[in-house]
Amino acid sequence: MSDSDNTGSKRQKRGVPEGLWIQCDGCKATVYRKQMQQSLYCCPECNHHFYVPAKARIAQLLDEESFEEWFTNILPVDPLGFNDKKSYKDRLKEEQKKTGLTDACVVGKGYMRGRSLVLALTDSAFIMGSMGSVVGEKLTRAIEQATESKLPLVIVSGSGGGARMHEG
Repeated sequence: MSDSDNTGSKRQKRGVPEGLWIQCDGCKATVYRKQMQQSLYCCPECNHHFYVPAKARIAQLLDEESFEEWFTNILPVDPLGFNDKKSYKDRLKEEQKKTGLTDACVVGKGYMRGRSLVLALTDSAFIMGSMGSVVGEKLTRAIEQATESKLPLVIVSGSGGGARMHEG
């Protein structure tokens, strides 16, 4: 797309890359996304807390490159054949593509300041962080693994949802 300047000559318009800036819900300031992320997902103007994705939370909490995700083979199912505006299977595929997660819970082992621990997080970006069978199973297994291994367990609830109605 081109635009005429005041001399009548044509010049190319340069677009701002999508997602470079974000508006703070707290103070309405326009904030450079990278600066917000470097501020641990807080607005540098008013300290409003932004949503923190599970993968970013892992990077904030654990030693670099120390997280080993567990139970990635536990996937959600559609036992009821649930349909509302779209089928539950389609909704799951859409959420998985959008978030890069298989479900709302991420579990694994990592190191915090050199100390081994089990970490479990829920992510509200995946169907509002609601608890389906996968979330319950992963949390249960994380608790059991931490207990069996005598490791500290850290659970970060980033969810806003309750039980997932799609699974009964």
